[in-house]
Amino acid sequence: MVNVSKMRLYFGLFLCLGHIGGLQRNVHRPVVAPDDAYLAETFDEGALDRKWVLSKAVKDEKQKHTYDGQWTLEESVESKVFGNKGLVLKSPGRHHAISTNLLKVYHFIDRPLIIQYEVLFQKGIDCGGAYIKLLSHSDDLRLSQFSDATPYTIMFGPDKCGKSYRVHFIFSHRNPVTGKFEEKHAQQPELDLSDYFTDKQPHLYTLYLFPDNTFEISVDLTIINKGSLLEYMEEPSEPIRSDGKSPHPASRNPKTRVTSNDKAIRGQYSITLRPIAAVGFELLSMTGDVMFDNILFCDDMKVTRQWTEATWGQRKARFGPPDQDYYYKKTDDPQADGAEDKEEHDGVISARAEGEQRAVKRNRKNPEATS
Repeated sequence: MVNVSKMRLYFGLFLCLGHIGGLQRNVHRPVVAPDDAYLAETFDEGALDRKWVLSKAVKDEKQKHTYDGQWTLEESVESKVFGNKGLVLKSPGRHHAISTNLLKVYHFIDRPLIIQYEVLFQKGIDCGGAYIKLLSHSDDLRLSQFSDATPYTIMFGPDKCGKSYRVHFIFSHRNPVTGKFEEKHAQQPELDLSDYFTDKQPHLYTLYLFPDNTFEISVDLTIINKGSLLEYMEEPSEPIRSDGKSPHPASRNPKTRVTSNDKAIRGQYSITLRPIAAVGFELLSMTGDVMFDNILFCDDMKVTRQWTEATWGQRKARFGPPDQDYYYKKTDDPQADGAEDKEEHDGVISARAEGEQRAVKRNRKNPEATS
């Protein structure tokens, strides 16, 4: 005769063991910070205030607005990887500001600038930003007083306002003619970026800034925007000549033909950026539970790839579309020589191979638009 009680006990034990086994297969693996990184933050260990500083600044002297929004370290609401924590903006409708120092001051001279981090809008987003600021080095920099008035060298990341979905890239550079620092905004790509804000999935945002005054922006390792810092801005970054004209009028078409004379003129100028000493988030969002994770600031493409494989790769089976040259699929199968390599450029792995086949686009805002 079958013992029903024992069968129930064994069945319950089987379910329990299966559940534990499932957790073990999805436990987050700790990631070692690269020695060469200026900042590598996973938020998986230690208290928040061990390295990060909450702002005590007053945002508006007249209305006495303070940065009273709450920050926490926690797993995502629907975490698929047990033990993977992130920095979470908790308070809708409140001002948030938090920052941390780099291990050393970064100077943009002859090495690329690479900033990468993940954003997860767990509840979607009504209105607000999730961009990161790279704070300018100065003797006056105090992280406890970090505010919207704190000078920054670069601002980068997603932002939604009304029906506008943007990935900002703003930099502050010194005009060689006037000597004054000016903010320049990269033109927005003619793409529909809304899925990144509405699908409630984590997305990986990366900015590459190269010494030859070019940049690339990718989301989930798909290039969405690229161009010249001197030309592909809402206003050109090149100095105004004595005749009141820029050597390169701003163009919204990155395919604009560049002549040999253009190249000669462009070679006379370079972007002068302030050194960077810290990074921070200074945000107001009307939706809470915005999660940030796996921040990397470095100057080495190889370090970036290894970090991406160790962090983003724990959740994703592939890196980018298969027709881009940095496509990488996690597998134990033998790989052809050079399958994981990118085009070599000045001794480092580059994500800059030319060709339209690299720039796999999402749905265009305007099907007739040229890219």
